[in-house]
Amino acid sequence: MFVASWCAPCHGELARLDAIGRGAHPYRVLVVPFDDSRATRTMLERVPPPQRWQPDRATQRRLAAEVARRSAGLPFSLALDRDAQICAAHAEALDAASAAAMVAACRR
Repeated sequence: MFVASWCAPCHGELARLDAIGRGAHPYRVLVVPFDDSRATRTMLERVPPPQRWQPDRATQRRLAAEVARRSAGLPFSLALDRDAQICAAHAEALDAASAAAMVAACRR
């Protein structure tokens, strides 16, 4: 899940992070900062460290370009396979049901 402090639905997603994680099982839900602002870093303090993901620069650039290509903005979530290849995308606020649908799409 890409998040930023200025994204109101992103705050709601973080409040539902446990439920989203259950819906995404067996996938792990990782929270990725969309920007590097102080407010977004503060927002991420609510996320357990094992659920935060700061990808390497090349991967981050590739994923940010994909967000820009597929969506007008946040909220936005991607599902990645073991090789960090995109297998599903969701351009609305994520919940348990939409997380489960992303996992199902990746299993096809």
